[in-house]
Amino acid sequence: MKKSLLVFSFFLTFILSAQEIEKSVRELKIKIEQTENSERLIWLDSLTKVTRYSTDFKYDSIATETINYALYLDSLNMAASHTADLIYYKNNIIIKPEEGLQIFKNFMAKGVNLKNKRALALLYLNCADSYYFLNDFESALENYEVSKKYAKKADDIRLLGLVNLYMGYTHSDIGDFPKASIELQDAEKLFQQIKDTFNIIGAKNSLAILYSQNAFYEVAEQEREEAIVLAKKNNRYRNLVSLYANQAEDFRRVGKGKEYIANLLMALESHEKSKNDFYMRPILICKLIVANAEEGSLEEIEKYKKEIESDISLYTNNANKENYIEAMKNIAFVEGDYKKALLLGKEHLALKIEEKKPEGIQYAEKFLSKVYKALGNKGEANLHLNNYYVIKDSISSVQKINALSYYQTYFETKKRDFKIENQEKDITILGEISKVKTQIMLFGGAGLISIFGFILLFKSRNTAKRRQKLQESFSRNLITAQENERTRVARELHDSVGQKLMLLTKKTKMVENSDLSTLSENTLEELRAISRGLHPPTIEGLGITKAIISMINEVDEHTNIFFTNDIENIDNLLNKDCSLHVYRIIQEVLNNIVKHANAKATFVTVEKKKKYIKLSIKDNGNGFDFSKELNNNLSLGMKTLRERAKIIKATLKIYSEHNKGTVIQLKIPI
Repeated sequence: MKKSLLVFSFFLTFILSAQEIEKSVRELKIKIEQTENSERLIWLDSLTKVTRYSTDFKYDSIATETINYALYLDSLNMAASHTADLIYYKNNIIIKPEEGLQIFKNFMAKGVNLKNKRALALLYLNCADSYYFLNDFESALENYEVSKKYAKKADDIRLLGLVNLYMGYTHSDIGDFPKASIELQDAEKLFQQIKDTFNIIGAKNSLAILYSQNAFYEVAEQEREEAIVLAKKNNRYRNLVSLYANQAEDFRRVGKGKEYIANLLMALESHEKSKNDFYMRPILICKLIVANAEEGSLEEIEKYKKEIESDISLYTNNANKENYIEAMKNIAFVEGDYKKALLLGKEHLALKIEEKKPEGIQYAEKFLSKVYKALGNKGEANLHLNNYYVIKDSISSVQKINALSYYQTYFETKKRDFKIENQEKDITILGEISKVKTQIMLFGGAGLISIFGFILLFKSRNTAKRRQKLQESFSRNLITAQENERTRVARELHDSVGQKLMLLTKKTKMVENSDLSTLSENTLEELRAISRGLHPPTIEGLGITKAIISMINEVDEHTNIFFTNDIENIDNLLNKDCSLHVYRIIQEVLNNIVKHANAKATFVTVEKKKKYIKLSIKDNGNGFDFSKELNNNLSLGMKTLRERAKIIKATLKIYSEHNKGTVIQLKIPI
């Protein structure tokens, strides 16, 4: 991530023409030759700053001479500062991180007794960058940690923010999404403290990309929208280009073609305002061709095609080659030149495989399937379509694991921070006790015990309350993530597997094979039942009232339990999320009755009151010890009922007695 989202360091620049710089360099070199000791070092320092990061004036040689002379005069801070700059130059300007790393090792090997914490933080930060660019992520993280330690001691908030930002990039590159998210959020908070707009936008953009990669599209959009507002306010058009382009890719992932094109156009508009025509425009033009090809907008494609042809060398160079081939294969396809599209499609797939980017490989496989289908080669079309779904499912699985891992890590981190905070409070309390120890002793042992007991009681109650709130927050986030995942899986089953099974069912009827036809119909019906269980479409289509009745009737039809119900119409009284939680609560209770209650009859009522809705589910089954079940770690369903009730601010009551059945009541405020 860091290579594509490099946060530019602020450094001193001299706004001079090439001739003026050359003149200054000559004058400074004369002064350097004519002076000695500290005065000579001052002129060397000036020369290094004038030629900073310039390959034309041999910056690295000048910087090396300045560093050595500074060490000779025991000017350690200056030597360290220029060493950090020289490592940065090797890493980011001439792209030779191995040389940057060697410079760091040579400097530290001199046994310099450097006490300036900020200088040490910069040295270790740039050393970590060297390891990062060499793909030694473990060593990079170790040195970032050292840099973070010195940045904290130096109380340099901006530098600490950069360390967090770069650690976030590194964790992202090694696939540790939860840690990357936490580091990037910490970086953003630090930049907010010092109102560093440039890096606030960078941190938000990085977070949005990270969330998008793991299918947290709503959270990504929120981060990105906040960054866009900030970038617009400060006329940071280069930032807007990246923000809109990444937003466009998210819309492509979720199949919103028009929004995909609209955001690419906004990125292009921002690019023109930035007056930066040498970098992003070719990429955006190629992306617009792909987007319009997917939407079938032939006129727009022709317009962008002419722009490419007007400066073909700009698009065929190494930097833009992959985007150019993707654009050309789509043009060939919409023009009906399927053989050319096939050749370009294979070339593009090979490039994506070389890059080892699963999402790019996924799109390339889908395109080849489309081309082979147009050529009438069903075997190859199905092969590449299968490859597409395998990669898509793999990405989805990784995203799901990352999501769960994120919430787990988030919870553990909060617990850790909470523990540290309490330890700090303990230290503060003990300090205060120490200050007034003499006074307290005057009141005797009884008074001391009372005061100390009060402090412990107060702190203990606060600790318990905060721990409970943290656990509730985690549980609710987990339920929300679970519902989002259920919706996604239900949609995937309906749109992909369901459509294929429907086609298979129709074909089996045509071949007049009754066994095969029955099997395919039953499989399709089972799939639909699973899909409905994952996300009930009846809520959105028919309303919550009919959805509840439909669910009760379905359970009644497939079990020996006798169901009766008295359901009043509660449509339009609950919002979408609340309706879903009510549906899930009833679903969970009915499932428990079927699996565990051994009931003969069940009665479900929904009553509409003035200020609330009253839901009651009563069965004549075995009953159970409610308190025992609730404290049982295995009773996840019962705990989920409570959490869902809390989310919708409802009151849940459960009455149960052994062999006398169970009554579950829910009061939902309206």
